[in-house]
Amino acid sequence: MQIQITATPDPALIAAATRRRLRTPVLVARSAGWALLLVTALIQFATGTLQPGLLASGALLAVVVPLVLLNRTARRSMRDGRVTTYEISDGGVARSDEVGRHAYAWRAFRSVEALSGQLMFGLRGGRWVRVPTTGLSAAQVEQVLGAAFTQGLRVRR
Repeated sequence: MQIQITATPDPALIAAATRRRLRTPVLVARSAGWALLLVTALIQFATGTLQPGLLASGALLAVVVPLVLLNRTARRSMRDGRVTTYEISDGGVARSDEVGRHAYAWRAFRSVEALSGQLMFGLRGGRWVRVPTTGLSAAQVEQVLGAAFTQGLRVRR
């Protein structure tokens, strides 16, 4: 199997991948923020005094931290904006642009997830490689997912 894809960064795909990858940290920040807001409401109800520090901290965690985290990560991914060539073969996945080339053997990945218009290859250590699937047929995407499964990766469709 040898599949080659050349693509420019797509802001919509990058945003979707960023939201998927940061789902857990964003959920933790939002939950902690809402918990602080609940504590603030309970304190105000019980004592009749408003705790502005808790109120501000809760709002910051529930709203501002998730927005900053998602926007910063998506902008960092878009910053380069280079045309990138992705190669998927029996040996693994490689990506290259005018600056350099990075190749990953299948054993470097722990999972692959099919999102709309892209595949997310999860590396050990929490990093990931995003491969757009524009220009690939559904059969080719299934071929890549099948190869990943054969190599022992967790496949999420």
